[in-house]
Amino acid sequence: MNLLIEGILKTDLYILEFINIKLSNPFFDFLMPIFDKPVGFILPVLFFWIYSIYKNKPNRKLLIILIPVVIGFTDQIGYRIKKLELRIRPWVEHKHINHLGGKGGKQYSFPSNHAANSMAIASIFILILGKKYWILYLLAIIVGISRVYIGVHYPSDILVGFILGGFVARIVFQATKILHSNWVKYRPAF
Repeated sequence: MNLLIEGILKTDLYILEFINIKLSNPFFDFLMPIFDKPVGFILPVLFFWIYSIYKNKPNRKLLIILIPVVIGFTDQIGYRIKKLELRIRPWVEHKHINHLGGKGGKQYSFPSNHAANSMAIASIFILILGKKYWILYLLAIIVGISRVYIGVHYPSDILVGFILGGFVARIVFQATKILHSNWVKYRPAF
């Protein structure tokens, strides 16, 4: 078991160093930190959410309710896991890592809430609006890679964040379908 964990940690560090150091360039040094700030992460999602609510009348109520619910659940679950302090951030543990992000939460690397939230948002939009919005998965992946590039997360933090976000979105969506079908089935006729 220790050999397996050591192998995972070595692979994690290798991928981190590849993305963070070997892919380092002035353009990415400018671009990737943008996803660390609300203007680069929250604002585009907010605009897309409002636009989708306006344009997609049949799914308007689902969009209004489920997007904040999924973000809230995902963020809180990720926050609770982070509070266990399972992993130190890469830039704290490895001094040779390029650090282009904020300095907060030194003990809170695992999992990545940016990755979890971006995957939850992409997943719930796609579950509601359909597969034609697959580009949202690509944006979630870019957000995840940006977290590794700026040195604030290990690749496994991102992977677990993606799994968490996708899982929460799927559970909330399925629960909504079940509750809706039961409500329609049993509501009194007036």
